[in-house]
Amino acid sequence: MMRRLSILTLITALSACDSSDHTYQGYVEGENIYLATPYSGVLVKALVQRGEPVKKGALLFKLDPNPQILEVHQAEAALVQAKQVYNDLIKPRRQPEIDAIAAQVGQADAQMKLAALRVKRNQTLYLKHVMDKDSLDASLERYQELTYLKAQYEANLALAKLGSRSNRLKAQKAQILFFYAKKNEAKWQVAQKSIYAPADGIIFDTYYKLGEFVDKQRPVAALLTPENIRIEFFVPASTLPQLNLGQNISFDCDGCSQHNVAKIQYISPEAEYLPPLVYSRQNMDKLVFRIKATMPHPEQFKPGQPVVVTVPVHA
Repeated sequence: MMRRLSILTLITALSACDSSDHTYQGYVEGENIYLATPYSGVLVKALVQRGEPVKKGALLFKLDPNPQILEVHQAEAALVQAKQVYNDLIKPRRQPEIDAIAAQVGQADAQMKLAALRVKRNQTLYLKHVMDKDSLDASLERYQELTYLKAQYEANLALAKLGSRSNRLKAQKAQILFFYAKKNEAKWQVAQKSIYAPADGIIFDTYYKLGEFVDKQRPVAALLTPENIRIEFFVPASTLPQLNLGQNISFDCDGCSQHNVAKIQYISPEAEYLPPLVYSRQNMDKLVFRIKATMPHPEQFKPGQPVVVTVPVHA
């Protein structure tokens, strides 16, 4: 509504001014920063009121972080478990298991020695034609079986003294990294439940009370910072070629010092109409373009405050 009235005032002023008059009606505009969190929750802390000045980094409000804190604890517990599994994998088997396999190796070695003696004795008996060839072959076969069995037990013993296979260790390492990421994500979510002032400014408005449920991405408060306070005014198309970004203008308002300076920051790329009309040569003077300008001390002005802008005339 303020913008509509400003355009109407401009059109009236344009009709009353001669071609050399570059004075335009405008107003102070404020663009708020709407403060919200990406998560929903109950508002448990509201530390600021409407109109209160705040400093950058000040805590403004806080939503209930308990659901996210629970996720942190769950991730921490899962991380501890994953680390324990990894530590078990890199360790050799328990000593009783290793001792049992070592005993099997010793038993196989003793049986091999006995089998070797039998082979030697049977070879002597065979040469004396006291033992048949089948009995000698059986003793040789038994000795060979015990040789293979001992080799298998020795391999089992060596494996028992090592950790798990590398692919299992890699998989468990990946599991640990996953739970680290889940823990950090949950901590980040907890931090998002508290909103701090991103810059110095004034709390323009608040939208919730303590104990109310706030949906995700819904603003709890609006912050007005000095850098977001500007002057806004409208000029006809005939004046537009005389304006440039970065150009200085002057403005006056009730209750403020005379001939304040502002710098043009924005020139609208398209025209605005009020009321809606069809473009023609007869109504081209009703085409206006929105101009925004910044001031050196914006904190001295209030949004909605009317101003009179003077644009220097270029010869």
